[in-house]
Amino acid sequence: MIKAIIFDMDGVLIDSEEIWDNAEKTVFSSYGILVTETDQLLTRNMNMLEVSEYWSAKAHRPFSLENSQQEVIKHVCQNIQQQPRAMQGAINLLKHIQFNKLPIGLATNAPRPVCQTVLQCLEIEPYFNSIQTADDVENTKPHPEIYLKSAENLQVEPHHCLVFEDSPTGVKAAHEAGMQVIYVNPRRMADASILTIIRSALNSLDQFSWSERRIFDFCQTKV
Repeated sequence: MIKAIIFDMDGVLIDSEEIWDNAEKTVFSSYGILVTETDQLLTRNMNMLEVSEYWSAKAHRPFSLENSQQEVIKHVCQNIQQQPRAMQGAINLLKHIQFNKLPIGLATNAPRPVCQTVLQCLEIEPYFNSIQTADDVENTKPHPEIYLKSAENLQVEPHHCLVFEDSPTGVKAAHEAGMQVIYVNPRRMADASILTIIRSALNSLDQFSWSERRIFDFCQTKV
């Protein structure tokens, strides 16, 4: 029985992939590094420190990992503020879950300043009963810590939680936490590494309101 819903943020609630890519390219190219699309496909699944370390290994001159992280965060926040775009179906689904009186959690690998910017710009903070960022845990995804902490804060056992994720890294974290996972990504299909551990794969959250609607009907009779 599903008793709580937990969302990843980037790529699930907000359309921010290009924003992160552009910020990363702006910052690290300023250090004389050639930032390629191939490299960025790899760094999308890393936390902020891992991203800085990755580009530092490619740099011809040393730079401050801390400063580079703060610069990327600044660029991301500024661009989100200029043009925040919620992912298709995200706001309606949050409203639907809240209407059904299910607790909602947010578990993101993004640092707290980015998370707060997204919540404020999309005006969605009131929907969440628990908010966990990369700054709140020792180990970010794919480690399950952030999801276990989210379940604890929601006062729901992990196996009663349903998670929406858009990356193999996040899917694996939620699965390792013992949660059911729905993969939602309009750009990339679920790959072989996660197909056996997800409940279903969707192109957008709009699809969930129809193909997975029975979950809410089931929960409503049990809450």
